[in-house]
Amino acid sequence: MKQLPWLMAVTVAAMGAATAIPVKSAAPRPLDIFFVDVEGGAATLMVTPAGESVLVDSGWPGENGRDAKRIEQVARYVAGLNQIDHYVTTHWHTDHYGGIEALAKLMPVKHYWDHGIPPASQDDSADFPMLMSAYKRASGGNSSKLKAGDVLPLRQAGELLELKVVAAEGKVIGEGAQEVPVSCARHVVAPVPDESDNKRSVSLLLTSGKFGFLNCGDLTWNIEHKLVCPKNRLGQVDLWQVSHHGWEASGNPALPEAIKPTCAVMVNGARKGASPRTVQMLKKAPSIQAIYQLHLSVVNKPEDNTSLDRIANVEEKCKGEFIRAQVAPEGDHYTVYKGADKKWQSFPVR
Repeated sequence: MKQLPWLMAVTVAAMGAATAIPVKSAAPRPLDIFFVDVEGGAATLMVTPAGESVLVDSGWPGENGRDAKRIEQVARYVAGLNQIDHYVTTHWHTDHYGGIEALAKLMPVKHYWDHGIPPASQDDSADFPMLMSAYKRASGGNSSKLKAGDVLPLRQAGELLELKVVAAEGKVIGEGAQEVPVSCARHVVAPVPDESDNKRSVSLLLTSGKFGFLNCGDLTWNIEHKLVCPKNRLGQVDLWQVSHHGWEASGNPALPEAIKPTCAVMVNGARKGASPRTVQMLKKAPSIQAIYQLHLSVVNKPEDNTSLDRIANVEEKCKGEFIRAQVAPEGDHYTVYKGADKKWQSFPVR
């Protein structure tokens, strides 16, 4: 049937009007980093702009699943996740992988990563057999070993995103087979090297565009040293999770001097970590504009804590408030939020 001219005109006009209507696209998701309070252990959750999640460590076992519940609360009800896509155990110490079996019962955990499962504890830890059995039950006996230089497979959305292993098993990226630590002028290596599993920590560098975040687990003095001496293998970062909860066995000043973070976050407990020497080192670091702590150290003098407005949990018996760092979709700045009172401060990405 021949179409009438007026009907054709109306049809064309309607089509033109339809194509002129703007279609709203979903707003890009920011990159989120949550430092979950697990009372002196570690549990750091990263959520990418693609909505993919990486949990690094899972806190302590016991206490009626307290740490697993805190992680789930942040993951499910703050970050809006229904699963953990990647779980990384930095090393085999109770406060870093003890909570994973309980968490896996609360929400699905898809991929497991670690620096390799030893046949026995390398620190003579009495609870290693029990905790390793729990880890294997949670992972189904299926985990992947990470080594320095590996890059975790993450989906891309927006700024180019990379999560690279910069140290594992005591080795660092770009290390030669016969390489030994060399002093960086003022910061020498420790004369008695650490031989605990801390030195084997999986250390991760997350970059998104120009933004950088470094989490070295419990990496200790000499391996921190090797990452930046005699050459800086990391470049500069914006945000640094202070190694080893701020203990004196870590926190080699050569590391922050080289990576020049704007902000430092200590995942300490009320009576664990945040050693006075480390806190004072951070306060003297020229690049650091803000120091955040998950807990007020009740064993330190006031001057050996950061300012109260940057401490998520001031009371020793607390509700377990987290610290959140959020990178703007534009990639030009990031904002750090402290606990439920929503205190925040923004910093430019360099």
